[in-house]
Amino acid sequence: MSLIAEFSLRSPELALASALDAAPEVTVELERQLAADPDAPLMTFWAAGGDLDRLEAGLDGDETVREHAVVEELGGRRLFRARLDVDRLRPVYPVYQRLGASPLAATGSTDGWNRRVRFPDRDSVVEMRRACLEMDVEFRLHRLYTPGAGSIEDEYGLSPEQRRALETAERIGYFEVPRDAGLDDLGAELDISGQSASERVRRGVSELVSNTLLSDL
Repeated sequence: MSLIAEFSLRSPELALASALDAAPEVTVELERQLAADPDAPLMTFWAAGGDLDRLEAGLDGDETVREHAVVEELGGRRLFRARLDVDRLRPVYPVYQRLGASPLAATGSTDGWNRRVRFPDRDSVVEMRRACLEMDVEFRLHRLYTPGAGSIEDEYGLSPEQRRALETAERIGYFEVPRDAGLDDLGAELDISGQSASERVRRGVSELVSNTLLSDL
């Protein structure tokens, strides 16, 4: 079953990185990316929220951009078309293609790119993270969920309930040796039974280990 991953990428060699650094209040939203010419893919994006003249000047000096033009200006936003230079980019997009992933949305700022991508399975998300690390691209997973199922996980694979259980357990001293609080105390804090609290903590710890210590094995 496919999964939707929401994550952020950071690297000085991602598309528009130096142009966005030149206009730190600007946010861009990818409208379309075409790879008809694999050596010079075309990117169309809206820019808003800051000094767009500074962004345009930054595009002139951005080594990831071969050429660019303003297509439209509307309500304080500008639609840009830019042809990229793949020789200056970290090859992130080919990883999507190799994994059978489908990019759905992307926004960029001086803090990097936030992406929403459909992956065929959980293993492909792990492989995406590994590929980014090998390229020296910082990868941080924010949410992982099954479309339509309403199941949401954070960057460590934890559900909101598991994360709250672990944070509460740490706060009240459940992990201390000797313990300052037991399962019944933890359950009372979470408004569930002690047995349910035990199960939630156990599953949360399992997810943490799988997605941190074992994620590259």
